[in-house]
Amino acid sequence: MSPHDDLIGRIQAHLRGRGELTEGRVLDGDGYFVDGLLVVAVIDDDLCVNVGRDDWEETLAGDGVHPLLFADVPVPGWVMVDGASIAGDESLAGWIESALARR
Repeated sequence: MSPHDDLIGRIQAHLRGRGELTEGRVLDGDGYFVDGLLVVAVIDDDLCVNVGRDDWEETLAGDGVHPLLFADVPVPGWVMVDGASIAGDESLAGWIESALARR
């Protein structure tokens, strides 16, 4: 199983039972929605997460975290987390729970 497919399976498992889970294309990646609201997306082997504008700059200081770029412009409030930084289930769960709290 590829790292991309493994990450998708882990996200799906974590989001099961949290509401109506749907999937869709988001920025050339796979987006995961709960009750119609985007929670996270997988782009290549990395995780795209809404951390909110208030916590954005502080979050960017973390290891393996960089801004989401759209047309080479940072998108305030959204970050990309390197796949290596979410290799553990606990780390991935933390990012997902943070995103769920922002819905």
